[in-house]
Amino acid sequence: MSARARTALKAALTVAILAVVLWKVPLRDLGARMARLRASDIALLTALTVAQVSFAVVRWHRLLARLGERPRFLSLYGDALVGLTYNMFLPTTVGGDVVRALRARRRVSKPHRAWSSSLFERIAGLLAMAASGAIAASIGLGADVRVPSQVRVLAIVIAVALLGVFFFAAAPFRVLLRLLERRLPGAADDVRGIVDDLEGPLSRKGARMEALAWSILVQVLGLLFVIAGARGLDAPGHELALLIGVPVVHVLSMVPITLGGLGLREGLFVGILGMLAVPRDVALGLAAQWLASSLAFAIAGAIVAVTDPGPVTEP
Repeated sequence: MSARARTALKAALTVAILAVVLWKVPLRDLGARMARLRASDIALLTALTVAQVSFAVVRWHRLLARLGERPRFLSLYGDALVGLTYNMFLPTTVGGDVVRALRARRRVSKPHRAWSSSLFERIAGLLAMAASGAIAASIGLGADVRVPSQVRVLAIVIAVALLGVFFFAAAPFRVLLRLLERRLPGAADDVRGIVDDLEGPLSRKGARMEALAWSILVQVLGLLFVIAGARGLDAPGHELALLIGVPVVHVLSMVPITLGGLGLREGLFVGILGMLAVPRDVALGLAAQWLASSLAFAIAGAIVAVTDPGPVTEP
């Protein structure tokens, strides 16, 4: 299948899933809940989103420091914003990570460090996210709400898989390196550097613990965002359901079957949170809040991309 045909199929799936979600959700109730959002709610959600993105950039900056690189923090912040822009509009939800690494590789002395640090901090973030959901799913929600076995198993499987990826992140790149060394030796240098970083400085206990610590902070801010969002929608009392369901939603929404995860993410919010007794209109309202915050940062990233195309080199 050609790239154009795949994109067309993803676009069709995006529209189809959104249509089903909108058909299933009582839009009148959703509109009433969204109308209850106050300026203070919007300000709090904005502040939490800014803090979450900022600490995610701190995590990336610190990992680069572990590799001996000292790019300017604001430059990396701009690269991260541009990456968020591409994540919103590319056919996959990881294309923005490629774009930000391409920009950042011009800011470091060894370009492969932009790739390895970006990859490792994304894995650490996903692990912290999935682990929080798995722990909550294992403990359960108490007597009032039963955790469906499918959700519990899914949350635990995702966390275990990501734990393996976190500790053995270099393995697939080592396989790729062997293939390139045999067939395209000239293209193997960056991959060799990524393997060296993942098996060297980034494999040390200090680097892993620091990456996880920042990731836990970022995850807490993300959970506070959805909890504050639910309260703004006049739907308090779903905190533990959000703790379990939202990490699963965000991980599964990375599966590249729709454009930028659009449609799939909304469907997962409604489906998975619905299994945890969150009303459908509340779940879709939370998805809409997440989309709105992402669009705001995507616009900021677009401005950065236009005004600052990135340096050729940066000491």
